[in-house]
Amino acid sequence: MRLQSNTRARHGIARTLSALLCLVVATAARADDATAAAVQGIVESGTHPWLQYGNFSAEQEALRRAYQEREYKPLWLDHRKPSRQAAAVIGVLSGADARGLSAADYDGARLEAEVAQIDARDNPENAALFDTALTIAAMRYASDAYVGRVDPQAVGFMYDVQPKRLDQAVIATELAGSDDPVARLNALDPPFPAFARLQETLAEYRALAATPLPPPPALPKLRPGEVHHDVPALRARLRALGDLPADAATPPDATRYDRALVAAVESFQRRHGLADDGVIGAGTLAALGTPPAVRVTQIQLAMERLRWLPYGWPERFIFVNIPEFRLRGFAAGNASPRVTMNVVVGEAVSTEKHKTPVLQADMTYVVFRPYWMVPPGIARKEIFPKLASDTSYLERHDMFLGGDGRVRQRPGNKNSLGLIKFIFPNPFHVYLHDTPSKSLFARNRRDFSHGCIRVADPPSLAAFVLDGTPGWDAAHIEQAMLRGTDDHHVVLQAPIPVYIFYTTVVVDEAGAVHFYDDIYGHDATLQRLLAKGYPYSS
Repeated sequence: MRLQSNTRARHGIARTLSALLCLVVATAARADDATAAAVQGIVESGTHPWLQYGNFSAEQEALRRAYQEREYKPLWLDHRKPSRQAAAVIGVLSGADARGLSAADYDGARLEAEVAQIDARDNPENAALFDTALTIAAMRYASDAYVGRVDPQAVGFMYDVQPKRLDQAVIATELAGSDDPVARLNALDPPFPAFARLQETLAEYRALAATPLPPPPALPKLRPGEVHHDVPALRARLRALGDLPADAATPPDATRYDRALVAAVESFQRRHGLADDGVIGAGTLAALGTPPAVRVTQIQLAMERLRWLPYGWPERFIFVNIPEFRLRGFAAGNASPRVTMNVVVGEAVSTEKHKTPVLQADMTYVVFRPYWMVPPGIARKEIFPKLASDTSYLERHDMFLGGDGRVRQRPGNKNSLGLIKFIFPNPFHVYLHDTPSKSLFARNRRDFSHGCIRVADPPSLAAFVLDGTPGWDAAHIEQAMLRGTDDHHVVLQAPIPVYIFYTTVVVDEAGAVHFYDDIYGHDATLQRLLAKGYPYSS
């Protein structure tokens, strides 16, 4: 009897456990169904109550595809609790400021606050809100990190980022299932050493901006060796900015503008695009007084623009930075330029016509000893008025009127294009060229042209672009420039991409950060767009 009683008891317990298990499974299934239904409802609504920028119409189709493939089951829940991938991705979103982005755009703080409270069994609706919020934020971050927040064409830069666009549904699914989602997100940053250096510099200037600095000095025009009571303030400011070594000794007369301090000022001037003469004038004082927070913004803008470039460089390319007035030619995947030189760019005047455009195009040929076909606008405004008062003007400048009424200038040493031009066809008809006006390259600010770019060392640039072309060594290039056939076209063996770029911050290979004036106002335009908030280009 006792054995039968025990058996009946065990069977009863088993039936009870089985019933409880069925209840748990059914409850879990109902919770899963409720969460999936809530996810679908949020996806179809097009708005999210948790997000700072709740309208996700730009991401809605990608969001729908990401969830439809899994029947609207959550991406970021593991056993109905946030997965380790969710925590990792939220950490990246919260740290977006360090990568030149804005963490507020990705709601990392809200997601961090919610992650510990999410349990799909207890609250399927909150679980759905959490999961969809994280998916939208991850999509936005991935796109911004890889392509940039602003479409470059919205600020007049002729770069096409459409080929770089990510499939946001794919990237979200990849991140949710990745063994290392942090590495996957970090890999979306531009893979250029220049970007990594800017990121390090951003951290340094954020620290400077968060630390009370010695006030900028109130100095008159000051020359080496002179004395002024505010020289100690200059010394303190330069020590804080890193141009004066921290262990540099203070001279017995602290008010004297001594040799060590002059060297620090010269370093500062070089880093800010100023004449490094050690003389403290208005330009140097203005740069000394610029708050580090302003420099932080400049660095962020520089990082944004690097995201507009193709992911990875071609085998050989030319890079011109307008505010720096500098050209660099790179080859064979080397991070150091093979050729570098000063350039003259378009005038920073009120009209847009003289500004050098920002664009990417392929150089396809060079012309030795070119004619100059004077643009009608230049002829009308500059040449014809002079011709009206000086009938010998054209002859003295080796110019003549063609049968079509256009002014042309013969090849030779007087030619405004010099002895060679480098052609990369583009809608603006700008190109690189030599010039007889060599003295302008010695100036610190070099915006003097009508839009085309004058190069300081044409033979070196010709050797770079003709490298590998049979017969075109340095001697042949020199002969073609000085004594060769007029208007001689040489087609390159392969097109060479030319990037006309614009950044007011450059960190060199030694880690020195250089700031330049926003001569065309492009920084100000981009900053205004970014200040509008997401979506920036609309």
